[in-house]
Amino acid sequence: MEILPSDEAVFKALIRVRADEPNLGIAKVHAKIKSLEPTWSLSLNRLRSIARSNASSLPETSLVIPENVKPKLYVQYTVSSPVPNLAMPPAVAVFNSSTRGKGLEITQAIPEATVIWTEPALVLIPPVSLAQLIPTGKACSFCAKPLGATSAIIVSCTTCSGRWCSSRCRKADKLHKALRHGQYAAEWVAIEQFASENQWSAVYIYAYVLAASVFEVIDDPNGRHPIKAGIDGLAKIGQDIRQKADPQYEQNIFMGEQFEIMWREGYSVICKFFAHFLKPSYEDFLYGIGMVNINNLDGSIYLFQSHLNHSCEPSVDVKIVGRTAGIKVIARRALAVAEELTTTYVDLKQDLDTRRKLLLEGWGFWCTCSRCIREETGGEVSIQADANEKDSVDTEITDVVADLAVSKKKKKESKSKSKSKSKKKVAEPERTRKKSVTFDETVVQIEI
Repeated sequence: MEILPSDEAVFKALIRVRADEPNLGIAKVHAKIKSLEPTWSLSLNRLRSIARSNASSLPETSLVIPENVKPKLYVQYTVSSPVPNLAMPPAVAVFNSSTRGKGLEITQAIPEATVIWTEPALVLIPPVSLAQLIPTGKACSFCAKPLGATSAIIVSCTTCSGRWCSSRCRKADKLHKALRHGQYAAEWVAIEQFASENQWSAVYIYAYVLAASVFEVIDDPNGRHPIKAGIDGLAKIGQDIRQKADPQYEQNIFMGEQFEIMWREGYSVICKFFAHFLKPSYEDFLYGIGMVNINNLDGSIYLFQSHLNHSCEPSVDVKIVGRTAGIKVIARRALAVAEELTTTYVDLKQDLDTRRKLLLEGWGFWCTCSRCIREETGGEVSIQADANEKDSVDTEITDVVADLAVSKKKKKESKSKSKSKSKKKVAEPERTRKKSVTFDETVVQIEI
């Protein structure tokens, strides 16, 4: 069903397209707007008329970013680079934009509900809550599936106490020997213990990602190294920069000092293991933690999915099929050629102010997608229930200093949400992430 957009909504869409691609003619701008807003009834003549009209007659809106928001826009400090020799899925291409950075677009028309691609994790990372079960053989060394005395097909390691839930996991586990055997195994266990004791998922994910990159090169010095290339190409931001968007950081003058103490402790534990192979600098460590927070999905890293930009009216759904099966990306509606593929980083059922707040804190940008603009100007809102978000898991540190900044009421609400999420049925064949990204570890739920 087509809708007739207001002149103001059309003008704002024109501003967005021109800001992104300033050299486009009016006909191409019209085509771009139609691809971004497929439900709009908008003729080229009407767009020309609106473009000629006096822009100052339109009311001021949040396209002018509020002054108190500007210091938190850390997205401008995010860095990323192309992944060399990246073989994209059919009908998908990478683009680079001055305003949206790296993203994905469709190269041919795609019908609604089409599975555009499936993807296993570039690096599959065990949940930190199960990390300490792995060395004792109580969880699969690869996928972290808990193992009991009566568990079916179990493959045991002949050197250590490690076990796998299947021969497939045993074959896929490329890091077991490097992390569990030899003279440095105790130092890896120390990383797991530190992450578990501090409930700091991001430092554990970073350690796993770094290990996958380092040992890929050590095991095959002359190879292509797709894991390292993929990780090197992910968007990165220093966690010290990112953390300043945390509202608790503003409210408590001691927060920055407490974070710095925790980061230094984590870095020290990481270096005790990696100094034997490739010791990261402290700056590399902070950028690695930031990278984990803005890119991980369900605690693991997916290369193609990490290229997806955000929209509050996303063009695709990202379905998590299973920990080892990975994800599949599905068209939410019919997609036109050159249309950007977008996902959502937050819960779509939340209101405008909440979504913008979470996106500012979690990814450092002020959302001006078509839905946000419509809601801001009182236009029609279309909300679909599905939501798929990236995880922001670093601020488990907040739990360590919560008594400085977090009220008891917020803690109880957080715990209540966590408990309600844990009641999901594990037997579902696929699921979509439905959680908000905040600076509180209690909202991060990993399902096996």
